Amino acid sequence: MPPPKTCAEDELAHVTAGMGAGLDAMLVHSLLRTHSYLSPFIDADLRRQKLTSAQFNTLLLLRSAGADGLRMHDVGERLVVTKSNVTGLIDRLERQGLVARGPCRDRRATVVRLTDAGEALVDRAVPRHAQLLAELGAALTDDQKRTLIRLLTRLRRELRRRKERS
Repeated sequence: MPPPKTCAEDELAHVTAGMGAGLDAMLVHSLLRTHSYLSPFIDADLRRQKLTSAQFNTLLLLRSAGADGLRMHDVGERLVVTKSNVTGLIDRLERQGLVARGPCRDRRATVVRLTDAGEALVDRAVPRHAQLLAELGAALTDDQKRTLIRLLTRLRRELRRRKERS
């Protein structure tokens, strides 16, 4: 009689049945499943602060840019979203008083800066969010986290390289 399947094996049963037990398929499926488990926790935490993950990432990006802000184009590139998505995202944040648009030295561009209200929201949101992430990551040791970060970074670099070639 074969040994009982582990939970991880049960989660991958339909992948292995359809594609075989190839490591590549199992890896990608595992990444996607992990994301599907993480997202609801992260989204719920941000919703309590009346933010989406895209808004939160935009606010963090603008805070790191400092008083100079960022051109709309640069926001889009760093968040990897389309121009229309950036415009809608900044429109919503501006209506909430969290960011402000202003002129750029290059008059063809617009700069976005964090407002005082946006700064205050980030200051409140970051510690709560960091606590949640610490709770979610508690299943791994620090060495395991560093290894996973290094491996995922390597995978992202390869995916970016392929995207740039296509």
